[in-house]
Order: sequence, then C-alpha cells, then structure tokens
Amino acid sequence: MKQILFLSVLSFFLFHTGEAKTLQIMSYNVENLFDTKHDIVNGKDKNDWTFLPKDAQGKKEACREEKSKYRRNECFESDWNESKVEVRLEQISEVLTKERKTLPDFLGLIEVENAEIVGRLGKKLGYENLEITESPDFRGVDVALLYKNSPEIKKVSRAEHVVPVEYPTRNILEVEFLINGQYPLTVFVNHWPSLANPDSWRIKAAEVLTGRIKEILSKNPQMNIIAMGDFNTIDENNPHPFKTVLYKDDLLVSVVDEFKTDTRIAEDVKKKMSPGTYYYSPKDQWNMLDHFFINKNLKDGKDMDIKISTFEVYSPKFLVKELSKFDGNPDEGNRKIILAPKRFNADELAKDKMGYSDHFPIQVNIEYPEVTPKEITPPTAVKRNTKKKVKTKK
Repeated sequence: MKQILFLSVLSFFLFHTGEAKTLQIMSYNVENLFDTKHDIVNGKDKNDWTFLPKDAQGKKEACREEKSKYRRNECFESDWNESKVEVRLEQISEVLTKERKTLPDFLGLIEVENAEIVGRLGKKLGYENLEITESPDFRGVDVALLYKNSPEIKKVSRAEHVVPVEYPTRNILEVEFLINGQYPLTVFVNHWPSLANPDSWRIKAAEVLTGRIKEILSKNPQMNIIAMGDFNTIDENNPHPFKTVLYKDDLLVSVVDEFKTDTRIAEDVKKKMSPGTYYYSPKDQWNMLDHFFINKNLKDGKDMDIKISTFEVYSPKFLVKELSKFDGNPDEGNRKIILAPKRFNADELAKDKMGYSDHFPIQVNIEYPEVTPKEITPPTAVKRNTKKKVKTKK
C-alpha cells in the first residue's frame, strides 16, 4: 500500500510540473536591410543613398560627397529598387524557414533601417510583435526585436539607450518580458561601433549596457538577462570591452565560452561548428562578432536557465560560400577551403548565388518549468485506520 501511495504522489508531481518548456532565441546581423525611401529623422538626412533607386532625387549630389572612392562609386552605381527589396526579404525569410521547423520565439535583428522594412519582414515570416530603436546613427541603421504572439510571452516595458561616442552609433534596445506569468526576462539587442572605430567606443557601449543591467538587478535581483547582437569585438581589442567591463564582478558570462568549455558537450560537436560568425578575408581571420551574454540567474540551475548545449552558429550548407585560400607557401599550390557566410548580392541573377548576409546567425534555447516545485502541494494521503475492531458481546 505504501508503494502505491508513493507512486500516486509521484505521478501527481510529474503530471503537474510537466516537461521543461523552451524559448529559442536567435540573433542575426542581416547586413543592410534597407527600404527604397530616403529617411529623414529629426530634420536630418540619413546617409542611405546607396540603398535608393538610381534616379532618386538628391542621390547624385549626395554620392559626390562621399569621401571614400569605393563608397562613392558604389553609391553612383547602385540601383536599389522594390524588386531587389522583395528578393532581399525572401532570402532572409529562407534563412528562418528553409531547414527549420519553427521560428525563434525571439529574433534579434541587426543592421536594419526602420520599422517599415522590419515590419514587412515580420509579416512575411508571421511575427506580429516588433520593437525597434530610433538611433542617431548617421546611416540610419538600427536594431530590432521580433517576437512571437504567445500567451506565455508578455511584454512589460521597452527602452533604448544612447551610446555617447563622438560619431553617432546604434542605440541599445531593451525589452522586458514576463514569461509564463512567472519568470522575468530582459532582452538587450546590441550593435556596437564597428572595428574601424577606437576600442574606447566599444568600452563606452559596454559601460552603457552594464550600467543599465546593474540598475535592473538592484531593483529586481531575480531578473533573468540576456544580451545579444553584433558586438564588433575581437581578441586583439585593447582595452577589451568583455574582459574589462562585461565580465567584471561576474556580472555577465559569454554563452559561446560556456559552450566551448562545457565538458558534457562532445568535442566533435564543437569542431563541426563554424569557428566564427564573420570571416574577414584580407587577414584570413574568423571573428566571433555575434554573441549571447547572460547573467548568473540564467545559469544557476533554478527555474529559467540557458541550455548551453543548444548554442549554435547556424550555418547550414545553403548559407555557405566556399572560398579557396593558400595554406602555407603559395608556390607549392597548397590551398584550403573556407566555408564563409554567403553575403547578399542583388546583382546576381541566379537565386542560389544571391546569398543572404555576411554574418551567420547564432541561436540558443532557454528552458523553464511550467510550474515550479514550490507551487505544488501534493495530495494529502488518506490514513488507514489501523486500530483493530473490538468485538462486543451481544
């Protein structure tokens, strides 16, 4: 009887907790997702002339002002029109749907122009919810977050944070959610100043991000936090914004670092993954520019947690372009094959050669229980009457 009672209580516990639920998060630098209209924000012209039709009013005059000869020629020669935009949207949609069964619950988009073009992409994919920055970036580049319309995902608030550097850059997007009515989650989407700028500018971006995270945690120490995006940071940066700012006082940890050092993940799985999200051909160098950073609440083994083994640099074959590089002495003819991102080229006529982006996306899962154990009250066991009946004489 005791065994039956134990199994009944155990069954009740398992039935009401259920299996862990999953949220998938993806970050993707889609490489210059622009519409065909000239943007003017707060009375200032954005430098989006390269991504306008050839006959757009003011384009020729603006192209002449480009200081870089390469950029100047690119601006004059480009003819960005609606048919190319539609192909661009189709290609990005293919990344999210061709070999995937479901869309990410949260999709961080990097290097997008405005709400209109992101909204078109969201509609094509089936997302109903959109948050986007309105950055002072000179080119009009912003970051955005698309997320699923689900009863388990409730937006609480949003904000954006200016990075105070000499040349206007992208704001950091912050969106707070309540997951399954229980778990607070704040998502940050980043696109830090490019590597053409001083390291101190990325330090400043890191300080803005960590300053806000500390402020959030001071008010709610239970907040789960994930920061994603293109951080434009490589090992050679000095001072290094991750080592000197993000990792200070164990505030954040890198998901890719956790993945690489996790001994439970097979080495052949790690080796099969792309060594980076961006390949810099002139130096034959892979860079992990795109990252997820999490706070300790997402790796403490309680309630909501990151599942490190699900981290992936998403690089299916159709996203890859094979590049041939000399490996060793060129005179010996030794070559190696680099499987680099197949960047988008609107001038290609064949669809399979048009490409997608110069970055690979990254993705990871967060898991959480449907009901936490502390909320479960096991059924009260029915006590057996063990007293012997006393026979009474009639």
